[in-house]
Amino acid sequence: MKKYILLLFTILTCVSCTEYLDIKPYGKTIPQSADEFSALVHNMCDGIDKGSTGYEWVVGSHSLTAELEEIADNMEVSLSETNSRLDNYVGDRLNYKQDAYDYIYEQIRNCNIILGEFHDGRDTQAGQDIVGTAYAIRGVCYYQLLRMFCAPPLADDAELGVPIVTTFDMEAKPIRSTIQETIAQIESDLKAAISCDIQEPMYRFNNDVLNGYLARLYFWCGRWQEARDLSLAIVEKYPLLSGDDYVQMVSTQYGLKGNRLFMANIFANNPLTLSNLTTELQTRPLSASYTNLYAVEGTRDIRRKDNLFFNRKRKNKKLIFSGMRSAEFALIAMECAYHLGDESAALQELNQFRKSRITGMFMYNKLTLPNVDTQALIQTDATGKPLTPLLQAILNERRKELFLENGDRWFELKRNGRPEWWVGVQDADDATKYWKYWTRKYMYTWPLPVEDIQQNPGLIQNPGYEDIY
Repeated sequence: MKKYILLLFTILTCVSCTEYLDIKPYGKTIPQSADEFSALVHNMCDGIDKGSTGYEWVVGSHSLTAELEEIADNMEVSLSETNSRLDNYVGDRLNYKQDAYDYIYEQIRNCNIILGEFHDGRDTQAGQDIVGTAYAIRGVCYYQLLRMFCAPPLADDAELGVPIVTTFDMEAKPIRSTIQETIAQIESDLKAAISCDIQEPMYRFNNDVLNGYLARLYFWCGRWQEARDLSLAIVEKYPLLSGDDYVQMVSTQYGLKGNRLFMANIFANNPLTLSNLTTELQTRPLSASYTNLYAVEGTRDIRRKDNLFFNRKRKNKKLIFSGMRSAEFALIAMECAYHLGDESAALQELNQFRKSRITGMFMYNKLTLPNVDTQALIQTDATGKPLTPLLQAILNERRKELFLENGDRWFELKRNGRPEWWVGVQDADDATKYWKYWTRKYMYTWPLPVEDIQQNPGLIQNPGYEDIY
């Protein structure tokens, strides 16, 4: 690894730049040998493993997961302790979200260098591992850009994708693709990575992980049958856990414990930072809308037993997780069955899932499903239809299970209607005053960097951010 790091330093000294299009500077040296390209891949995977700055936007990290949880509705902003440094709502750092765009395109640049310039040794297994990882990371990068900087694909305003950059052209000023072109690029990259059949464990993106990302993409885009088929295959290979096996998995901070397929921040790069982050999250109790989901089963639900997820004071006890585990795909599969019109399968799978989490579970049927909660934030599904009792039960189970994982709740709010809501925050100087902070519909889709808009007149800013100061 020392050899790789020294070699990589030399490479990046030659090729690094601030603009994502500036990927082949004139008069500079780019990697040529298989070892040099391997070093570039090693650096990207090392950043993913350690949750290094910039890489959190690509596959997630402890810090990004916590940040996305802060701006969703699983925590009670108005009851935060006064010394809390947590965000109050998404608007606190919308400008900062522009950094995600830059960081992600930097990794796309690195992938393009590999895919465009790596030739000698490309056909060997080691070469296919390098190429496959480049395709994988580029596909995941565009998937993240799609979720963060584009409207949900099934929404009425889903038109604009992101600029697609796959070739070396310093003079190009690409405009935004359509959302369908962006989806097609992601799908193409992930399938190209799968065809390489990556064998090197250090590169992380084996075919199970890649199929997981494809399932996530199809689910986000409303391609229900494809998402369901892939998800069921993953759950069959990585069955749901229950009892002590489940507790041990969710109580393990690092490593692919249990039925985890993939994990960002897999190594303890800075345990002190993580400890501080965990402590900081406990300055904000969980919201009643979240904890009330456990009201009927109480501690018969293993997630509530022995304070596994939170204690009586509604303080978080669950470990932050950024990655991929099979429970997510069980939930995807049952929702897809619902959207495909197979409510019997969806209900059966929901009961099976709940059985793995709840002792002495009461089996739902169509008559005993709880009524739709008219006070819940999510009132419409991804297609714009009003929620039914069955779909709300599925979404509630997802909300419980994936709390503090991958910022899932934030993206669920975005996927299902982008509801507008506000939180009350006490004035820092006058305890008798409160401010209302609104999460507006447009804020679920983040702004493109102002500098890119100014330099490229053809690049369209997202709605709500047209006025630049």
